[in-house]
Amino acid sequence: MTKGQQFAKIMRSNLGVGARTRRHRGGVDLHAEILECIRNATYYPGYYTGERAELFQAAFGAQVSYTKHIAGYRADATVVAHINALSPWAFCALLGNMIDAQITNVGEGEQFFSELRAELYAQAA
Repeated sequence: MTKGQQFAKIMRSNLGVGARTRRHRGGVDLHAEILECIRNATYYPGYYTGERAELFQAAFGAQVSYTKHIAGYRADATVVAHINALSPWAFCALLGNMIDAQITNVGEGEQFFSELRAELYAQAA
């Protein structure tokens, strides 16, 4: 099991996300909750411990890239729409893929999203 897969598994467990969980639960956006868990693990040492803290901190580059390119609408509109339509389960998998792709900064995240754009356009063609 890769580090990204472990991240997705633990994040899903942390928030009680299942394969059919909707993005909004009880008025709370689970995409935002996932990103907040990553920020808490990074900014507040000891917020999570052990393997959970290590995996959540490894996703910080993905979280920063998401905030800059997707939440900031810098990426292609098709990519933004695709990611915003993901279920929390699939969103955890996307962040896990970014960890496995070793995204550690915004520039690498931009490359990841441009590759995702190419894949989405290839699937549509």
